[in-house]
Amino acid sequence: MFKSTNAIQTAAEKLQAAFTSEDGTAVKEAFDAFGAAIAESVRADFIEANGDNNALLQRGFRVLTSAEKKYYEHLIEMGKHPRQAYTGIANVMPETIIEDVYEGLVEDHPLLAAVNFVNVNYLTRWIMNDHTADAAVWGDADGEISKAIVSAFKTVDLTQGKLSAYAVIEKAYLELGPVWLDNYVRTFLKEALAAGLEAGIVSGIGIGGQPIGLDRDIHDGVTVSTTTGYPQKTAVELKSFMPEDYGAVLATLAVTENGNARSFDEVTLICNQADYLTKVMPAATVLTANGQYAQNVFPFPTKVIRSSAVTTGTAILCLPGEYFLGVGIGKEGTIEFSDDAQFLADKRVFKAKLYGAGRAYDNTCAVLLDISELEPAYIYVKDMNPAEAAAETSGEG
Repeated sequence: MFKSTNAIQTAAEKLQAAFTSEDGTAVKEAFDAFGAAIAESVRADFIEANGDNNALLQRGFRVLTSAEKKYYEHLIEMGKHPRQAYTGIANVMPETIIEDVYEGLVEDHPLLAAVNFVNVNYLTRWIMNDHTADAAVWGDADGEISKAIVSAFKTVDLTQGKLSAYAVIEKAYLELGPVWLDNYVRTFLKEALAAGLEAGIVSGIGIGGQPIGLDRDIHDGVTVSTTTGYPQKTAVELKSFMPEDYGAVLATLAVTENGNARSFDEVTLICNQADYLTKVMPAATVLTANGQYAQNVFPFPTKVIRSSAVTTGTAILCLPGEYFLGVGIGKEGTIEFSDDAQFLADKRVFKAKLYGAGRAYDNTCAVLLDISELEPAYIYVKDMNPAEAAAETSGEG
């Protein structure tokens, strides 16, 4: 894609940092800069292509379906008439647009690709297996079988969470037409949602429309505050990635909250970029005998994902496939607009909103780690006295 990814990435990182800070002013300023960066980048690519379809395709612009074109033409027409209400089915964003956004989210953001991220379209409720019981049981043919199966599932209300983002764009940009607007909307939705979703996956408090983050304590019977939501897990100190230290932490993931065995062949470690470079990388890198560095040396298969949503000095060790995240479109539409705040500046404020919910299956799917004292990796050499060395060499030890 030709668009200025550096400018967009920088703006997206600042937006995610603002989400994490929960500073309303910072979020507003970050959104303004974020929307402007995307609008200008997409505009530059569109103008540079000069109407050449092949050039447009190379720059990430799409050939629109008839439904998509109708939707964007309706959006542009509404953009010419302040405060005019949406009418007709063209108000509802075609599923193909959000499907493309969803695919881009998964492809470009490792954390979203790692969790059980589901595009639920227009569904308002989702049933998930929380592993509290086997889906099939042996026993007498009585009500206990049905009871056991039913208890293995829980229902998530997707409309309880609403992820909203807004962008301010020049009205003149709307004259560039549906193809430009489509690229802008998809880029904006993808990057804005990524910033908000990552913040929610990592540390959402579970109230006020937020998902329940991986760092939250969700054990059965936990007290949930009406103001601060689910409490944060107590951080477990991790000194090294040596088998005895790392294995003890991994073992906590191997048993479900209800005491059932859980098997897995890989885990994920989530930390921010700075902690990765100063703590995790030194602790998982060794200098081999041939003078080369071996990276990501863990005693158990571990995938490291970097996210600025994780606070400094901490990391999350988890089974990301055990975290459900569902995102869908509301029946009443996805994009709204207003001229109230920017009327004199001849700008239009667009607000995008989707519904969603996220939570881990149970409290033992993730561990919050304190990595502030994580030690660098070393190659340990066994020091033996001459007699022991001779015995080991001869095979007598």
